[in-house]
Amino acid sequence: MLNESSPPFPEQSPPRSAAKPRDGLFQCGFCKKHYNRADHLIRHVRSHTREKPYICHVCNKGFARPDLMKRHAAGHDHPCDGKRKRPPSYAKSGRVSQACKACATSKLKCDEEKPCRRCRDKKLICDWHDGGVDDMTPDSPMPASLDNPPQFTTPDFQMSTSYLPEPQGPVPEDPMSTSYDAISPMLDHESGIFSVNGTFFPEFIPDSLIPSLSRPNELDPSNHTQDYLHNLFDHGVQFEFDLTEVDFGLIDYFNSQGTAHLAPQHSDTQNDRSDVDSGIALGAEAYKRSSLSVWKPAQEDHAFADHDDLSVPVVIDSPESTIRLDRQILPERLASGSRDLIFGMVLQTSEKTTLRIMKSFPSTELLDGLIQDYFAHQSRQLDSFIHGPTFRPNEQSPDMLTAVAAAGAVRSAIPTIRKLGYALMEVSRLHMSVKTFALVIDMGVWSGNGRRTEIAESFQQPLVTMLRRALRFRRSIYSTIVPSLDDSEEVSERKWHAWVEQESFKRLVHHLFLHDAQSAVMLNVNPIISYAELELPLPSIRALWDAKSASAWRDIYLTLGLRGTERQPSLVDAMRDMSRLQRGVDMQMAGFVLLHGFSAMVNEYHRFNFISRGSPKHWNALVTNSRHQELSQALQHFRIVCYEWSDIPRSEVFLVYEMISMFLYMSLEDLQLFAGKEDKREARRVYHSALEWINSIDSRRAVWHAGQVIRAAKATPAGSLTGFLAVGVYYASLAFWSYSVVLKAKNAKASGETHTPGRGLQNRGPTVFLDGEETTDVQKFISLGCGCPALQGHQGPAFLSDPGQTMDLARGLLRADASPDVLPPLVQGLCQLMGDLGNAVRSSS
Repeated sequence: MLNESSPPFPEQSPPRSAAKPRDGLFQCGFCKKHYNRADHLIRHVRSHTREKPYICHVCNKGFARPDLMKRHAAGHDHPCDGKRKRPPSYAKSGRVSQACKACATSKLKCDEEKPCRRCRDKKLICDWHDGGVDDMTPDSPMPASLDNPPQFTTPDFQMSTSYLPEPQGPVPEDPMSTSYDAISPMLDHESGIFSVNGTFFPEFIPDSLIPSLSRPNELDPSNHTQDYLHNLFDHGVQFEFDLTEVDFGLIDYFNSQGTAHLAPQHSDTQNDRSDVDSGIALGAEAYKRSSLSVWKPAQEDHAFADHDDLSVPVVIDSPESTIRLDRQILPERLASGSRDLIFGMVLQTSEKTTLRIMKSFPSTELLDGLIQDYFAHQSRQLDSFIHGPTFRPNEQSPDMLTAVAAAGAVRSAIPTIRKLGYALMEVSRLHMSVKTFALVIDMGVWSGNGRRTEIAESFQQPLVTMLRRALRFRRSIYSTIVPSLDDSEEVSERKWHAWVEQESFKRLVHHLFLHDAQSAVMLNVNPIISYAELELPLPSIRALWDAKSASAWRDIYLTLGLRGTERQPSLVDAMRDMSRLQRGVDMQMAGFVLLHGFSAMVNEYHRFNFISRGSPKHWNALVTNSRHQELSQALQHFRIVCYEWSDIPRSEVFLVYEMISMFLYMSLEDLQLFAGKEDKREARRVYHSALEWINSIDSRRAVWHAGQVIRAAKATPAGSLTGFLAVGVYYASLAFWSYSVVLKAKNAKASGETHTPGRGLQNRGPTVFLDGEETTDVQKFISLGCGCPALQGHQGPAFLSDPGQTMDLARGLLRADASPDVLPPLVQGLCQLMGDLGNAVRSSS
């Protein structure tokens, strides 16, 4: 009985007894015949495609209907019929998932492995990519796919996937009034592969699996882990929702209808001229070619792509070669047995072992030289975390030796050795301890390769979690170890090794914090480690860390007058009061860590400033302005404090200080978007923010600090401008480039006509060198905009009004008169990007 208060049915609803339409809603894409039920349509289409998806598990014979297959299979097991013989258990050779075009044209059997055997024997071009689907239906041809379908290779079969092209015409508003060709099956005539929604599958995949396999984004690697997690955590849970292939076909159809109503993409031609005048996205093409753009995986991007580089030419690895230097940093050299352990791990990891690798794998002497080179490099680094004096190569695990050798090789100036290093890195990535983890991440992020950078970025979180859960970020797990003159040799040795292990973890945590902050700046993401959670003591004085023996460590400790009763400050303590940095800590590394804590604060400021921009409802600009002033004062205070250190701060400390000060006065994300890192729509979105920036004093403060970055880079030893320091030089050049381009856009907007770069910038007062001392002219330029900003070049001033000139100067710093092949890949990519940005401005003018 119906409730009287129930709402009536809509008047337009058809009555239950309405007559069924004469033509069904489901139409065949071949003969245009209509059906009322989707399963009838599917059965009918199989008469066209000759598709037989139901396979007998005994003889592999295919059937179009499941009842026919069951009836046939029952005959194999009939006990009373002596005429029926069970065939052998091995499977007959079935049809390949996709034949190449040569075999398909000749109507000959092809192979799953491409190129196929017949094409190899006859020296033919084995082309197995489906060029399109134009001939799928004789009456209604489909538009061709835009891209070649990628290939997925599995241990048992090869599956080709393609995508249904976007609809070329307008989509009807009422989905029920349209023809249901969208869910009609299609056929790949060369390989006999059946498709429901434009995704092709091998014959042997049952129909019931096709809808679940053809979900959107199936090529996304992250989706493959969901199947594993589903099987891992679904104990006792029922996930069968009784959805049939018809249900999934309809869902896909209506989903496609929804996405088809997106707003049409208008041509940008009407905006191109104004974009050039405004400097919008001038560097778009430069960013597309750079290693800083989004990585798009290709078929050849995998862990085993570099394994051929594991073999080293004889000219490099021989006793007569000058490559193998006779330099010993460690207490002992690598033994041949340790080299064999590394080689065994390589053979175990390699997808296929080639005779070339077995014959030309690096010798013991070459691997030992690479390991010694790494520790020589580490001795010059602020954030070293592997203790050289206690590192015994022949007592280490193979993964550790491989990672250390790789870390030494990737810093080589010889391209072959550098490639060997990255190949060894891929091997050690699969067998990692904590320190190996840190080495691999460090090599990957600064490799200049999009794939390795993305892997290293994703691998950082597990290492941080392990150290955090082990309480290595807390003070409580670290004890105070104090040597004494009364200690016996055995006790002193034991204390030294205990201190070294503890100090190694302290340095590892702070190294990881530095790495996290630097990669966050380069990738423009939030850091994983918060500066507020590092309550462990800062690293101890460097002389104690570099001590070669227990007795030397004890003597240095007692000479410094360290009592062990003083509380060593942590990063949190130093950020509260910078004067807490005292003589008991490694001042250079502690200051470096403190700077990166400020870097995270500057990043937080820009995030908050982004949401409070404009006219926010809940946020007040006074808060962000106050925060900006506090950060500016804190950075100035750091500069004052660091001059009070016993040792003069190293050039990389000054470079990073000026870089972070530069970031405080400019939004790195906005300037990169304006330059064209993503697309023109994003560049136009930040155009007005760029104009606001150029009209403020912050733009001149930013380029002043950028000039000081160049000054610090000039004072850096040759060959040291790699990794994060090279990225800092690039960001400084981007500040110069943005200042010039945005100022030109401002002048063009004000006058209504396009100016050439430099007009209105030069001949306005004295030349102000941004990479020199802070003079009265510099202060006038920052406060009032008076003067013509420039950098000191070898052939005279390089004015900011000419972005190409400033880019060439920055590139010259990174190159340091070296050939391009000698430079690390990241530095090569940054040099190319800066050159392309400079050329983009020249071509636009």
